[in-house]
Amino acid sequence: MARNRSSLNQTAAIGRKKVEHLGKNYASIDFEISDKVDATEFKYAKMKPIVGTFVIGNKRVDVTLSELNHIASTAIAATQQCDLAYRMGNWGQPRTR
Repeated sequence: MARNRSSLNQTAAIGRKKVEHLGKNYASIDFEISDKVDATEFKYAKMKPIVGTFVIGNKRVDVTLSELNHIASTAIAATQQCDLAYRMGNWGQPRTR
């Protein structure tokens, strides 16, 4: 894999308090775009070239554009599924704070 150029979420700027509120992996979720992708391969074979590295916690996965699209659609579907489970009462009723 080519050297990665930049961090999308600038995770170093996320404070400890925000992490405590949003989850232990929140600050570690990131995408590092590759600095070298063959333009012809990208245009004509988007399923093939590695475009960067997706990071969660201490896990790093080199991904293609197709895989990034699948991650995004899976995350949206998962968010909708969680919201639906809450609204249907599958997780019980919230307590008053």
